Amino acid sequence: MKLQSENGIGRRRFLGTSGLTLLAASVSGIVCNVPSKDENKEIEVSFQTDGWKSIMEDAKKYRKIDAHNHVWTGSNASQVDESCEILGITKAACSIPGGKTVKDIRANNDIIIQAMNSHPKRILGQCYINPLFKKESLDEIDRCVDKGMVMLGELYDAVKINDPLYYPIVERCIKHKIPMMLHGVTTLGNWRPGYLPTNPPNSSVPEDFVEIANRYPEAMIICGHIGGGGNWEYMCRVLQKAPTLYLDTSGSVSDEGMIDMAVKYLGADRLLFATDMNYETGVGKIMWADLSESDRKKIFFENFNNLLRKAGNHAD
Repeated sequence: MKLQSENGIGRRRFLGTSGLTLLAASVSGIVCNVPSKDENKEIEVSFQTDGWKSIMEDAKKYRKIDAHNHVWTGSNASQVDESCEILGITKAACSIPGGKTVKDIRANNDIIIQAMNSHPKRILGQCYINPLFKKESLDEIDRCVDKGMVMLGELYDAVKINDPLYYPIVERCIKHKIPMMLHGVTTLGNWRPGYLPTNPPNSSVPEDFVEIANRYPEAMIICGHIGGGGNWEYMCRVLQKAPTLYLDTSGSVSDEGMIDMAVKYLGADRLLFATDMNYETGVGKIMWADLSESDRKKIFFENFNNLLRKAGNHAD
């Protein structure tokens, strides 16, 4: 069975099939074989991507700062640079989240510093720390800021963000006037008792972000990736309870209505464009959302740039 779009790809069809491929941006059309209910058969789905190509060309007119990206080794900084250039992303804030020891964490941050130095017009540095190493974390924040990093990120699941171990970390970020971005989850078992957690138990859920943000309203705290998997509707409803919190739009999930609901509950001023290395998805979900020109400019560029401006790290 062949399903053919007559007028290019519509908004609902695009978002419904985006999990099949978003690399179709580079071709004029694509045919995908996808599983049917009969495991022995496949359905051939064919759709034109001229409309998608046009959308991505239109996207290039917007300045963009990617608030959540990664450089895993020194060598792939060039790939990040190339991907950003293709999609008109002015700058990308990158991190290596991880490291079991203080030495490992410092080495990973050094890779980010190398990427910043090799691609100074594109890559912004995010400093990773583990609050379990209290003194070393504060020292590493100071070192990374001195080396030109603009924020903390992507902080992970050693402890929840509302744990008292994070208090001095948040206070140091306030001192340096830099944002901090932390991995957020909304998978069922992590926020509803009685279900098996599918992320580490110390992963931060929306309520944790709300608690720390209301404790430190002067901090610039970012909840990572609305599209990271899980219940993004729940995330939107809870995060509205802390008016100083920000939410980045990254992640491979691009459900219809995701960005629209985030704007409804949080407001466009609290959303930050990001890709988490899902470049076409990241740009596409902002372009396909029902946004005004003003709001699209805010999300793509202005909101995050204004956060960076507080420490003089803005793009313009």
